[in-house]
Amino acid sequence: MKRVDSPSGLPPKEPAPTRQRILEAARVEFAAYGLAGARIDRIARNASASKERLYAYYRHKADLFSAVLELNLIEFASAVEQGAGESLPEFAGALYDHSVAHPEYLRMIDWANLEGQDLINPPLALIEDFHAERVRAVIALQASGSVDASWDPDHLNALVFGIVSCWIHEPAAALAADRAPDPATVAARRASAVRAVERLIG
Repeated sequence: MKRVDSPSGLPPKEPAPTRQRILEAARVEFAAYGLAGARIDRIARNASASKERLYAYYRHKADLFSAVLELNLIEFASAVEQGAGESLPEFAGALYDHSVAHPEYLRMIDWANLEGQDLINPPLALIEDFHAERVRAVIALQASGSVDASWDPDHLNALVFGIVSCWIHEPAAALAADRAPDPATVAARRASAVRAVERLIG
C-alpha cells in the first residue's frame, strides 16, 4: 500500500517514543470506549505522558482518534498483505487471523461508523488506496480464471470482508459471556470462513 500524506498529523517516519506510547494507549482506550467515552487523562496516564504533551501532538481528541485509525490501517494492510498468499481464500484466512489477533482494529472501525465523519477525520486516502489494490487483485484473479468473472470486484471484496468479520458481529458470539473462544473454535471458524470464500468464487 502506498504511503500518502496524513491528514491526522502522523509523520511519515516512525513516531517519536512519547507519541508512539500515546498512540498505543489511545488505541486501547478508543477500542474500549469509543471517541465519546474515551478519557484523555487516562490515555496520558497509561502512556506515561502529560496531558500537555499529548495536546502538543493532538489538539483535539478527535484528531487523536483519526491518528489511531490511520495507524491501524497502515499496520493492518502491511500484516494482511504479507500473509495473504496468491488466492482469495488465502487472503480471507489472513484477514481472519488478523481479526483474531487484533480485535481492537475492527472495534475502532465500528466506533468510527457510530461517531460519523462530522466528528472525526478518517484517513480516506489510505482507505481508498487499500480498496483499489484489493479491487485490482480480484480483477487479476478473475483474468486468470481462479475467480468467477461474473462477480463485481467491489461486491466480492465486501462479501469477503463480511464473511471474515461475521463472528465479530454475530449476536451469539459477540454477546457471549466468554468472548475469547478456545483455539479449536478459532480454527473451526477460520476453516468455515475460508471454505465459504472458496465456494463463493467457484
